[in-house]
Amino acid sequence: MKIRCIDGERYRNAFLAGTAALERRREHLNSINVFPVPDGDTGDNMVFTCRSIAEGTRVSRSLAETASSMAEAAFSGARGNSGIIFCQYIHGLARAFGPYPRVDAPAFAESLLSAVPFAEEALHRPVEGTILTVMREWSHAVRRISETETDFAVLLPLSLEDARKSLRETPARMDLLAREKVVDAGAQGFVDFLEGVVEFLGRGSLRHFSLRSATAAPAGSHEHSHGDEMPPFRYCTEAVLHGEGLSRPGLIGGLSRYGDSIVVGGGGGRFRVHVHTDRPAEVMDRLSGMGRVSFQKVDDMKRQVEARNSPLSTVGLLTDSCCDLPQELLDRYQVHTVPLTVSSGGWEYLDKLTLKPGEIYTALRETGRTFTTSQPAFGEFVKRYSFLKSCYDSVISLHLSSALSGTWSVSRKAADHAGGEGIHVLDSKNLSGALGLLVLKAAEAAAAGKSCPEILEILRSAIPRTRIFAGLNSLRYLVRGGRAGAMAGFVGTMLNLFPMITVDPEGKACGFGRPGSERSNRKKMLDEFKRLTDRHGLWKDSVLHADAPGAAEELAADLEEACGRAPEYTMEISPVVGINTGPGSAGFALILED
Repeated sequence: MKIRCIDGERYRNAFLAGTAALERRREHLNSINVFPVPDGDTGDNMVFTCRSIAEGTRVSRSLAETASSMAEAAFSGARGNSGIIFCQYIHGLARAFGPYPRVDAPAFAESLLSAVPFAEEALHRPVEGTILTVMREWSHAVRRISETETDFAVLLPLSLEDARKSLRETPARMDLLAREKVVDAGAQGFVDFLEGVVEFLGRGSLRHFSLRSATAAPAGSHEHSHGDEMPPFRYCTEAVLHGEGLSRPGLIGGLSRYGDSIVVGGGGGRFRVHVHTDRPAEVMDRLSGMGRVSFQKVDDMKRQVEARNSPLSTVGLLTDSCCDLPQELLDRYQVHTVPLTVSSGGWEYLDKLTLKPGEIYTALRETGRTFTTSQPAFGEFVKRYSFLKSCYDSVISLHLSSALSGTWSVSRKAADHAGGEGIHVLDSKNLSGALGLLVLKAAEAAAAGKSCPEILEILRSAIPRTRIFAGLNSLRYLVRGGRAGAMAGFVGTMLNLFPMITVDPEGKACGFGRPGSERSNRKKMLDEFKRLTDRHGLWKDSVLHADAPGAAEELAADLEEACGRAPEYTMEISPVVGINTGPGSAGFALILED
């Protein structure tokens, strides 16, 4: 059957077919991903982007209306460098299709050509041999062929050959691709998408595409990954920025000081921003000073490359940002981390990534601002598990106490959704440095070659033997955060008492001993440390503080004197924990031997 025009329904159906083809090639795209960094997620990002568009589009017979809805969905769902470029291309097509309820072949060809510069404008430094090159050369081929062929069922298959030729030539246009003997992953994804569209035109069936959550891209077999070099910048950072008077060149220029791979999509007072950087907190600070940030995402590309190319163990370890373990140890043992969110006054931050521990204490001391916390999103966990399953034989996920946060519950449900076999989600019944020591125990076992069942048994045995104690400077931060009654805070302030807190065997925060002076509280905590370690022995301990390095140093010295060895580490606690304990607090965590 000849196809003389494309309306809104055909446009969306063709998009579904292209997305289905991408889905089937997802893991291959991950495996050949070397540009701009070899983080092995181009397939994931393109599938996530296209599935989000497919789910979010409101279909109309009008091409203009469907394309406009598709562009809106693309803006919200775009992920990664190639995903945001593709999103910008969809935006350009929506602008070009604006006057049309349907298009014939010549109008379609002109629309394709006009969308390419719109996509190119989103990049700081467009590079040849990428998805942009294939988009441009395919669009020119469509226009050339449309001069004599007006049947889409013939036009698109013929133009596909030009797209494939352009793809084959990408290594000749980029030394990195030639060195790794691969084509560009984003360009390959675009050609895979076109092949799905052409197959649909030939068969007229969407049976290969089952519309489900965009977060649920299944993990395929893990193929050989290229590109062993670490990316020059660690974090892939994305945000959605809203504001009046914003310009794409201004945004790109302002972000260039923080890193590379800058892509700025969108327009009209709303932009999707992508940058590779070592300073995600500074990037968000700058964006926040220019407008309102409604979405942010930070992925650790270093950890992704390690997991793809040189995993330390066959067992992957995932925890959340309430795990207070030094970055050096997280890096040594390749521990994956998902951040909780901290919110205040309409602004949101990613714990430890776009909000650092020290940054929050000035606000707590000098303002009356209240802060709230929330667990990572379900989709974020599903995405992490999909990635981890493709890199490891099994995954162990260890989280802060389920009595203190919904993080464990969301993680467990996401593990089931992602195909729970091989994913084990544990409730640590603790937090902060206590969670950090449990993760360290699992990490050392994994690095020593222990199997997944062995590591699970080690953790289940260690969780009941894990303790944490902390002395606070005031109850007012617990009161402000809703963790203590207002009267308790009033009395504690009036009497100048310093409360002590711990976590009980059920994972609930509770008081420890009678509040007293800072000096007497420290003595009580040390007495408890000695009592526990004399009776059970000590595996390891750590010292934690909230903007109180002096108190932490003194406490570490006291603990060393008590047991004859220094704590494993001393560090500042997570902002998610610090907003409740408040500045000036200090404490310790330990795991007993038996």
